Amino acid sequence: MSFKDVLVHVDTSEWGRARLRLAANLATRHQARLNALFVREPSIAQQRKLKASELGLVPSRQFVNLRASILDELNAQALELQKYLDDIASEQSIDVAWHDVEGHARTVATQYARYADVSVVGHDPRDHADLPEEYAFAEQVLFSTGRPLLIVSPFASSANNVTLGSNLAIAWNGSPACARTLSAAMPMVEAAERVIVLIVDTGKPSNPDWLPPEAIVRHLRRHSAHVDICALERSSIEISERLQDAALAGGADVLIAGAHGRPTLWEKLIGGVTGGLLNEPRIPLLMCS
Repeated sequence: MSFKDVLVHVDTSEWGRARLRLAANLATRHQARLNALFVREPSIAQQRKLKASELGLVPSRQFVNLRASILDELNAQALELQKYLDDIASEQSIDVAWHDVEGHARTVATQYARYADVSVVGHDPRDHADLPEEYAFAEQVLFSTGRPLLIVSPFASSANNVTLGSNLAIAWNGSPACARTLSAAMPMVEAAERVIVLIVDTGKPSNPDWLPPEAIVRHLRRHSAHVDICALERSSIEISERLQDAALAGGADVLIAGAHGRPTLWEKLIGGVTGGLLNEPRIPLLMCS
């Protein structure tokens, strides 16, 4: 079992390039096709200038020149990224495809992600004037595709490394969300060199219908020979922080975690641990709704 179609949403930022390199490493590991998606969406700064022009705050000739300038910038970015993709394909001998699409990133990426085994997207909780307004769209893509999503933040420890999926950490509590995500991530588990299962003691009674933690280890060892378990003791530190701390301490380059939330109301009802992971991501996250 392996991924055959890997999608990555690309941009010209430095960490966007790093994300493309990570996605290429993942595609190489699985001998998969790498699909690079570039969405022609103006940045926040460009959108503000366009809005000011449309309101008549600048002369019409200047408005026409502004639109032409933005188009030239997007064309240059597309050419630059396509060349970068071709260079990576030549270096790593992988099959690649370039997709240059106009529209809103959160809408376009959601549609394309449904036709990939796994998708790699960026996520920055901060506002960034050089990126599209809807760039922090990982949550919407996550709860709208029904497919596994690899979320890479500029703060993630692996952003400047070259591997994605070599060593995995799995956050496990026996819930349907965890089981669904693990099933989607199984090709990555089988290709990993090491897997560590993280069990958190929340101080709450365990669900009597769930099996003990050792059960998931026995199951995973049918797919990978190098599976360990790590029980995290009760603490006042947020669970999302404890999971990331343990994953990084164990040398993981991806944390697999179930996404707890409700698709139609994800903005308000996203789960506490899921929200914590997405608000301060320090390691690439593989999630599935």
